[in-house]
Amino acid sequence: MRKNSGEKDGLRFRRGTSIRDRLAGLYLVVTASLMVMVFVLVYVLVEHEVYRHIDEELDEEVGEFVGSLRVTENGLLFEDQTEWMERSHITVDFYPKFVQVVVAGASPEIMKKSFNLFSDTLCYNPVLEKAAFYNSAIGGAAVRQVQVPVFQGDGSGVAAWVLVAVPLEESLFVLHDLRIALFFSLAVVLLTLFFVTRFLAGKSIDPIEQVIETAETITRENLDERIVLPSRKDELYRLSFTINSLLDRLQDAYVREKQFTSDASHELKTPLTSVMGTLEVLIRKPRDPGYYEARIGFCINELKRMSGLIEQLLLLARYDAGSFRPDIEVVDAEQIVEKVLARAEDLVRQQQLQVSIRSKKEVLVRADASMLGVMLDNIVSNAVKYSRKGGHIDVELERRGGSVFCSVTDSGTGIPPEKIERLFERFYRVDESRNSQISGTGLGLALVKKLADMQHITVGLSSVEHVGTVVTFEIPAA
Repeated sequence: MRKNSGEKDGLRFRRGTSIRDRLAGLYLVVTASLMVMVFVLVYVLVEHEVYRHIDEELDEEVGEFVGSLRVTENGLLFEDQTEWMERSHITVDFYPKFVQVVVAGASPEIMKKSFNLFSDTLCYNPVLEKAAFYNSAIGGAAVRQVQVPVFQGDGSGVAAWVLVAVPLEESLFVLHDLRIALFFSLAVVLLTLFFVTRFLAGKSIDPIEQVIETAETITRENLDERIVLPSRKDELYRLSFTINSLLDRLQDAYVREKQFTSDASHELKTPLTSVMGTLEVLIRKPRDPGYYEARIGFCINELKRMSGLIEQLLLLARYDAGSFRPDIEVVDAEQIVEKVLARAEDLVRQQQLQVSIRSKKEVLVRADASMLGVMLDNIVSNAVKYSRKGGHIDVELERRGGSVFCSVTDSGTGIPPEKIERLFERFYRVDESRNSQISGTGLGLALVKKLADMQHITVGLSSVEHVGTVVTFEIPAA
C-alpha cells in the first residue's frame, strides 16, 4: 500500500501553513497597509478642510469686531453696537457665535461678552502673543475659537483681546462618523479581499497540487511516468519540465545501475565458475603433472582477469564518486606514448606486429599524466589484442591550433558501424562469440571515456570491418 503524503520513507511531514493562505495573508498585509495609509490621508484631509472652513468663518467674524473696536484715552470704544445684537450672538438655538473682549494688563478682565454666553466665559490664553486658533470648551461643549489682539493706538502694546468661538459638536460628529465609516469599510474590504485572494490563489496553485500528486505516485516501479505539462508556458510549465528532466536523469541512472550490477555480477561470476569447475575436476582423480600445470595456469589467468576487472570497477567507482580530481599539468605526450608501447612490448612481439610513432613537432599537452597513460594503455592493449598477426599499429601525434591530436590506428578486425555508438558503454563487447578467445571485460573504453571527460579530452573512434580501427584523442595543447 502506498504511503500517504503525511508519511514517506519513515519521515513524517507536518503540514504547515499552505501557500494559498500565505499568499492571501501577504497580499492582505500589503493591501491593508496601503488602505490604512489612504484612509488616514483621507481623514486628515477632511479634518483639515473642516477646520479650515471653521477658521475662515471665525477669522471673518472676529475681523468685524476688531474693526469696530477703537482704543481711546478713556479706554475701549465700540463704534458699532449692532454686531452684538445679531441673532447668532444672543441665542444658542441658531448656530450661535460667542464673542468676548478681554482687557489686557497685569490683571486681565472681561470687558464685554455676547449675550448667549450667559454665565459662561470663553477660555482666555494669556501667554499668546499673536492671533491663534485652538479648540476649547464652553460648559462642557467643544468649541473652536480664535483669539486676536487689539493694539494700542501708538502700537506700543496690546490693549485688549477679542475672542470669538463657534460650536464644534456637529463637525466632530461628522469626523466621528467618518472614522467609523472608514474603519468598518476597511474591515469589510479586507475580509472580502482575504477570501477572494485565497480563492484565486487556490485556483492558481491547483496545478502545483497536481504536480505533487503525480510526483507522489512515482516510484522505482513506474519511473517512466511523467508529469503532464501545462498548456501555458509559465513558471509552472518550467517547474513540470524541470521535474520531468530530473526524472529522466534518475531513470537513466537507475537503468544504468541495474545494467551495471547485472553485468558486473555476470563478469565476476564467469571466471569464478571456470576456476571452481577446473579445481573440482582436478581433485576427482590423480592426473599427469602437465595436465595440472595447464589447468592451474588456466585458473591463474582467470583470476588475473577477475583481478583486472575488479581494479577497473574500483577505478570507475572512484571517478564516479568524484573523490578523485585530475592533476592537470604540462606533459610530453610523446614520452607517455613511448612508455605505454614499452609496457606492451611483449604482447607486440607475440603478435609479430609492426609499431610506429610519428610526431611532427613538440607535442606538449595539458593533462593528468597517469590518467593519460591509463587511457593509452587501454587503447593500445585493444589494438594489440584485436590486430591480425603480422599487422601494424601506428601512433601519430600532431598539433593543430590549440589542440594535440593523438591517433592510434590498428589493422584489426574492425567494428560494425551500427555498434560503434555503444562501444563506450560498460561491459559492452561487440561480439562475445567472435571474441571468446580474446580476454577482456568490456570496461576499458568506458574507463577511457570517463577519464577523457574529466580532463576535457575529446575521444573519437572510426572503424572499417576487416580493415582496422582508428581511435583519436583531441587533447588541450600546452
